[in-house]
Amino acid sequence: MNGVRDRVIRADATIAVVGLGYVGLPLACHFSEAGFDVVGFDIDLNRVEQLRDGTSYVEDVDDDAVRRALDQGFEPTTYANALEEADAFLVAVPTGVEQSEPDMSAVRKATESVATNAPDREVLFVCCSTVYPGATDEIIRTTLRENGREPGEDVLVAFAPERINPGGSYDFEDIPIVVGADTDEEREAAKTLFEAVVDDTVPVDSTGAAEMAKVLENTYRMVNIALVNEVARHAEAIGVDAWEAIEAAGTKPFGFQAFYPGPGVGGHCIPVDPQFLSWQGRRNGQQLNLVEQAHAINESMPNHVVDRVETALAGRGVSLESASVSILGITYKPNVGDIRNSPALSICELLDSRGANIDVVDPYVDEVLVNETTFEPTDEIERDAIADADAVLLLVDHDAFDYDVLNDAPIVFDGQDGLPDDLSTITMALGDGTTVEQDHSPHTSPTTSSNTFQS
Repeated sequence: MNGVRDRVIRADATIAVVGLGYVGLPLACHFSEAGFDVVGFDIDLNRVEQLRDGTSYVEDVDDDAVRRALDQGFEPTTYANALEEADAFLVAVPTGVEQSEPDMSAVRKATESVATNAPDREVLFVCCSTVYPGATDEIIRTTLRENGREPGEDVLVAFAPERINPGGSYDFEDIPIVVGADTDEEREAAKTLFEAVVDDTVPVDSTGAAEMAKVLENTYRMVNIALVNEVARHAEAIGVDAWEAIEAAGTKPFGFQAFYPGPGVGGHCIPVDPQFLSWQGRRNGQQLNLVEQAHAINESMPNHVVDRVETALAGRGVSLESASVSILGITYKPNVGDIRNSPALSICELLDSRGANIDVVDPYVDEVLVNETTFEPTDEIERDAIADADAVLLLVDHDAFDYDVLNDAPIVFDGQDGLPDDLSTITMALGDGTTVEQDHSPHTSPTTSSNTFQS
């Protein structure tokens, strides 16, 4: 029993996690907890030093989890030669979109590091980064060959996309992992590896199918969010409450899943992954019109929010230029500190560029750059600041927010359907079908609008 799958079965394998971010660090900790020797490789020296000190920089991984992993032999390092004793390599490096094309440079560099440092025996290479369908063939297998390693022979290759949900309610081990590979041997090796840390795996017959599954998951959400955002804007125009309509439609026990409007989409997945499909469609001469239009609708929402606020202020005789606007929440979703692709940040930038004076409240963010100005958000909603503002925008419904003080606000725009029904001040919300002159509170749906903000 000398193959890599056999070494995994015996828990005698060393696992190398390449990239110690919000995906890689949880993987490293869970494999350490499962009894494996784990090497964590990252080019960011600051990250590595924090981990060596037992400090986590990932919200879903606490310091105790890092310390337990260190006690069990977890070795964070910036030295690629530390990969020389590994049996399985989990690549969890960032991907994105640059100038409308997928940025796979980190995946390529990580593959080169594995190829040049992996030991001269059968090893397993699993890409956990989100990539476009076909990238495992075009980038990973090609890069391995260019560096003298033959995929499918001395390097077994699989794709198992991350399903991390920061701030979510599911435990790591409860989320099934899709495992795609082109041969039974590769698939079984990767499946066996992940069964050590999760309750269930979902094997598929190719890396391409697994790549498509990951992109499809987030494209599905992006398209449905765009649908309700467009419906919400139409509802505003015809005087219908979109929230009430969504609640009513959601009572149907089949054929409908409720999504909710919001000021845009954010995070590392929903604004990015569907663009992989759009780019691939253009490259292959088959444009994905629905995907591209949905992306455009969601990207337009920050402008729509600012336009509604400007109209509401004008109705009260206040110009947006030089108006005082309090922003509640600047992260991309509730109860996390991540501002990547945050629509709330985009709204702040638009308000600032149109001359408004903004202040920001967010207990999860110490500092944020809005255009060229650095803001240090306050942790709590302050009554005096709310009373002095011309408008208040609730953009992220953090649990830590106390909305009682908003009764002192002149007007509140609710972008999350998070305000209590008994708020006495004038409020308006996306898709509520009313004007600012009507004193009302938004309907509270039975579930939150977190579909808009989840990554």
